[in-house]
Amino acid sequence: MKKIFNAIILLLAVGFISCKKMLDIPSHRALTEDNMWQNKNDARAGLDACYALLRAAMANENAHWVYGDLRGRDFQVTRRGDLQAAAESNLNASFSTMAEWRDWRRFYAAIAQCNLTINKLPEVVKRDYRYSPNDMRLDLAQAQYLRAFLYYYMVRIWGDVPLVTTTADGSAKKIPRENQQKVLDYAAAEAYTSIEGLPWKYNGQSPEQQGDYRGQGESHHKSIFATKGMAYTLLAHIYAWKENYAKALEYADIVINSQSQTGYNLSTVDDLTRLNGGFRGRTDYNIFQIDMNFDHAEISTTGQLEDWTLREPYIPKRESEIYVSKDSILNIYGEAHDQRPQYFFTKMEEAFPMFYKMKQINNDVKNPTLKLYSSCIIVFRYEELYLLRAECRARLGMDNAVDDLNTVRNRRSLKNVNGALVKGNALLDAILLERRRELIGEGWYWYDLVHFKKVPQYTRLTAADVSNGAVYWPLSQEALSNNPALVQNNFWK
Repeated sequence: MKKIFNAIILLLAVGFISCKKMLDIPSHRALTEDNMWQNKNDARAGLDACYALLRAAMANENAHWVYGDLRGRDFQVTRRGDLQAAAESNLNASFSTMAEWRDWRRFYAAIAQCNLTINKLPEVVKRDYRYSPNDMRLDLAQAQYLRAFLYYYMVRIWGDVPLVTTTADGSAKKIPRENQQKVLDYAAAEAYTSIEGLPWKYNGQSPEQQGDYRGQGESHHKSIFATKGMAYTLLAHIYAWKENYAKALEYADIVINSQSQTGYNLSTVDDLTRLNGGFRGRTDYNIFQIDMNFDHAEISTTGQLEDWTLREPYIPKRESEIYVSKDSILNIYGEAHDQRPQYFFTKMEEAFPMFYKMKQINNDVKNPTLKLYSSCIIVFRYEELYLLRAECRARLGMDNAVDDLNTVRNRRSLKNVNGALVKGNALLDAILLERRRELIGEGWYWYDLVHFKKVPQYTRLTAADVSNGAVYWPLSQEALSNNPALVQNNFWK
């Protein structure tokens, strides 16, 4: 995974420098800007690169889980110093992996590809009659959605980030960081614009997508390629992060009230966690996933959380890198009859219980010393959206907030929360706890602590640290050196 990522970075740079300037010796096996974007296949390849670069950015060194889970302290570290440093928010520590996590260039490589794709797709329509305006609008909308998602994702990690929306002109740029609210406003506008060109499903039955998309049926594209449901869900999250809960509720309502068009459904715990279940993906439970498909050579021995959480007898490793302690499990899942502990954890009798929620081990490779994982990264799923809507309703003082909370709780065999007794901050605490239980290990908990303003309560960071920017990651030295207009986050100066 890391070798692939480094090669991609070399080709696409940071989004600030043209890839044309990067290579002095042309390769006969590689496409250049001059011979790319000529036909329908080029257009598809350009869009595929947007998705691939997003996957590389999120999966490289398990970045998605480091950003979203490790600092929340539910997971404990056995021996690795870099993971321990991340868990303790010692983010300037000198580890090669830490340098990778601090570096946003892999995300800007994906943004650069989105910018290029959005710019070039209209030209392909003029050059290849097989690439129809309808095809172009669909592909363009997907690139817009991905660009919007990337900016939303980066803001939660680094706060203020440079806003780059055009293709590079071949020269290095001094681009300062933009206020995160402006970046989120841009992402929201992009996500909203993308909706017009996206279908609800890739079933060939909508004006936005006709026939078999890329020669494949609906099941092949489910949860992977951007849809209206994904875009509306992204909008709900953007506005929730902005604390505009009325707008967030508006978009969450659209998705949940459009179930006949989306096909989204709530999962059982078994459906979510079993082999080839929710974490394999392409199911009605997942709204948006980053796919890892063995048939497409998209899986590896790294890039999935299983590589850090599993051990013998499931993979040839005696000790997991991270685990959830028995005391934490009993504290988090303290209510009787909750189904999740028995599905999410095993080896409870041992000193280090095993986090067993994700276990998509691919056995097609027979080498006993090599294990490949085919689990996807679930970005948005239906239960999470219900809990987001519950939060929005609670913050707006709506009595039906508890209904969404209880919908998720009932699916996990928990009794209803009494809305007459649990209100205000107590209800928000109940929603946060349910998110912690349901979404553990899925890259949400740290962002939830930041968003619910609970970081000082659950971590070693103080309220003063939070006010000074400690919740965000520091900028990498490479980014600071390459762009003199950048200023380091206050806490990390």
